[in-house]
Amino acid sequence: MVAGLTLALTTAEPSVRCEIYQALGSLYEVKGIFTTVDIPDDAKSALDAAIVSDLNHSQHHLRSAALALLPIVRPHGQYTGPNSVFNTICSYAADAHPKVRQAALCAILRQHMMGAALPVEMYDECVVATKDDFEQVRLVAIELVWAISSAYPEYPVVIEKYETTETIRLLDDAFVKLCDMVNDSSVIVRQRACAILGRYRDVKHTFLSQTFSKQVMSNLRRFAHRGPRGKSGRKRGYHPKPSNTSIPTPEGDADVESDEFRLLDSGAAGAFVHGLEDEYQEVRDAAIESITELSIGSTEFAAKAVDFLVDMFNDSSDRVRLCAIRALVAIGDRSIIQLTEEQLSIALSAMKDASHIVREGIYSFLAVSVVAQPEALTKLMAAMKSSLDKYPDDQMPIYKALMALGLSHSDVINTAFVRALLGISEHYLSREARIDDTVYAGNVILLMNTDLPTRRDLALVLPDYVFSHLPYLRDKYRGCFPQNLVRSVPYELEFVRQMLEQPRDDPAIAQLSLDDRWRQKSSALANVRNVLDLVCDREELHGGGDIERSWQTETAALLARRIGEFERSSENMAAGTTAVQQADHAVVDYAKAIELMLVVQSRAATMLRRQEHFDLASSIMFGLYKIEARSLGLDPGCRLALVYLRLFAHAAWLHAHSMARYDKRLAERLYAEFALRAKRTEQVLRNRSVHPSELVNLVQQQTESTNPMPANDHAESILAFIAGFKPLLFSPAGHCQLVSANCSKTAIARRPVEFNHIFPLHLSLTASLSWVAHRSKIVVVVTLPTNEIITLHPPPSTLKPLSPMHWSLEWDKIPVSLPLSSGESTAVGMTIALQHTADIPWSDSFIIKGAMVPDTYKVESYYKAAGDIGRRHICIPIADASLSIGVSPVEFKPPPSTFTRI
Repeated sequence: MVAGLTLALTTAEPSVRCEIYQALGSLYEVKGIFTTVDIPDDAKSALDAAIVSDLNHSQHHLRSAALALLPIVRPHGQYTGPNSVFNTICSYAADAHPKVRQAALCAILRQHMMGAALPVEMYDECVVATKDDFEQVRLVAIELVWAISSAYPEYPVVIEKYETTETIRLLDDAFVKLCDMVNDSSVIVRQRACAILGRYRDVKHTFLSQTFSKQVMSNLRRFAHRGPRGKSGRKRGYHPKPSNTSIPTPEGDADVESDEFRLLDSGAAGAFVHGLEDEYQEVRDAAIESITELSIGSTEFAAKAVDFLVDMFNDSSDRVRLCAIRALVAIGDRSIIQLTEEQLSIALSAMKDASHIVREGIYSFLAVSVVAQPEALTKLMAAMKSSLDKYPDDQMPIYKALMALGLSHSDVINTAFVRALLGISEHYLSREARIDDTVYAGNVILLMNTDLPTRRDLALVLPDYVFSHLPYLRDKYRGCFPQNLVRSVPYELEFVRQMLEQPRDDPAIAQLSLDDRWRQKSSALANVRNVLDLVCDREELHGGGDIERSWQTETAALLARRIGEFERSSENMAAGTTAVQQADHAVVDYAKAIELMLVVQSRAATMLRRQEHFDLASSIMFGLYKIEARSLGLDPGCRLALVYLRLFAHAAWLHAHSMARYDKRLAERLYAEFALRAKRTEQVLRNRSVHPSELVNLVQQQTESTNPMPANDHAESILAFIAGFKPLLFSPAGHCQLVSANCSKTAIARRPVEFNHIFPLHLSLTASLSWVAHRSKIVVVVTLPTNEIITLHPPPSTLKPLSPMHWSLEWDKIPVSLPLSSGESTAVGMTIALQHTADIPWSDSFIIKGAMVPDTYKVESYYKAAGDIGRRHICIPIADASLSIGVSPVEFKPPPSTFTRI
């Protein structure tokens, strides 16, 4: 096919050649040509020559199509010098047509994601491209500016103005340039610029602080004598003598005739202020997310950000308010936030929000905040009481916040505050409070979570009934009281102390600081990598199969423990940061597949037609496809490790069958598909000078036999391959990005959606997708109450590009037919997935489902299924959680007619 299309390029018209290039690009995306399919050298050379020739064509559509295909035909590193694919693409970054410039910059970005090193000399060209008239060019340019600055952060950049020279780091200069893009005329560019700012680390505090001030600070101004005004080309309005009637420069405006020049661009000053005040919520969301990421790395920047983020509680969008709340919680987890009176009033007003998600976020924010005066704490407790009365479902989130408030306000809570809070009189006995009063329980939780010296001082004021209630409250609201609660009770109340000294089922977990969590996570990841290195580099054990199986079992258990440690440390990190290192998580997912591989090897001798063995092969196969589909920027070595391990999963699935039960032709076809996968894998490994002995022996046994191998010989060769299999090292680069989708829950009703069951139900879905290279692979997966799965392709009009590889999905009418009778309430699941091309479609579809080939399967049905296009793709969910939508079919009756029939 490729040879025929290449031959047609020589005589086709320019428009037809453009279509051919696009068709070859689609074949690469869908079937992986040029990587997994052998193409004759003469066809490759002819195609390469045609592309180089069309790069200089007058039609911009043809130049763009040729640029997009060039990196596919010429892999990175195959050509060096001036003819390298990188230098060829860079030469078209300044083309006269914007579509060609966009195609060139996109090709450069793809080369970088695949491991190519960007030259630092390209930085100036990318900065110029950020001012391009074409929106899509600017979007790709800001991505490249970030990529180059992250690769060469300490490279010196010289700034020369008015005979004054200053040198700053490339990292700081790029940060300033991207800050200026926050004022771009395009909403998409502003949103993307705000999002990229959060990726920067180790930016100087002077530049970070300037993002919250619209006036350029004094430490970013430089004095430069320009001589008499007007001499440097400024002729208009020049007066030889000073005039008393001159108009002063308004405050806040730039004085262009001043003897100062500014190291920071005027548009970059107050970048985050502009972002937070933008009229589009997408820009405000991106600005808040970046402020969160930067605040984690700089305590001074976080202190400045608090005031601006608290003001966002008044935003008109629920999503923006919730984003600001989460940002403040992440900041407060690192260092306690000191609230002013104005900030406290704004936070308490936000507690009246109609959205329960926003209210719970406010409670979490107050839990990491402190107030300085007892009066402010009294005001806060009054607001908590009002929320408990108005929103009973918020009880536990409020109690969790009161726990943290009690611990952080031990110096504010005194006897006078306690008397006012509980209504205790100094001269009269107090009436015993109701033990089931939720407000009273919250007050006790606040007081009992102060430090031990404060609790002992309060014991002189608190009535005895408060201590007698403690055992009941502790057991009812588990996790809301400290472990040393018994030490707060006076010795006179011995019966209370005995009840509190009884062991509890859920001891509190010690809280770790954010730095400790980072170290714990890094240590856990290092332990996982050490076990992986041990498995991949192990030598053959002496002593027989029993010793080998024992080692495999013990290593699988060790790897499972290391993975569990990493996952627990990642859960602890979830409350303190929003940063996700996809390379680390990809390594852990690969380790899970290795753990299952060791289990299969230890049970290889007994794997025969048992469902658990099919499930093991299914988990390995699907997990490897998931890693490949959700990791953008995997280098060829990592992809090869996944392909090789998928061959092992195929072998384990095939070994679990009893081929004597099947038709001979069907068994031969099953083995032929496995042999095809083994041959392809061995060829790719040989091209990279990797020669695993177990794979070489397997392929050699398959090729030496002229006739189809008997079933027994096949089984013996596959068992030997499983027993001697050693995986390849998997170490993705740091630039690997997570392919993800974030589904908005704001549009989902809390009550079931009523619809007429006779007609299809129309659902709506709004989501943002990140690092999705091809939108043609995006699908919406709907799970019906009968567990039937429906895959729907979003119409092109519902997907809008936000920036390169980032999309916005707004699908208002998703048709879903539910065969439900009236009155049956149920739920429909919905998520976003990617269609990933399978290596061996028919066999992989059975492997992923964890099923064996039916005994009665007919060979004719196999050929029909093998030709099914739908089986060539595997749906990989990319959303962290699926949406559950309650539906309730209702029979709608037509209204009665107003006319009376005579």
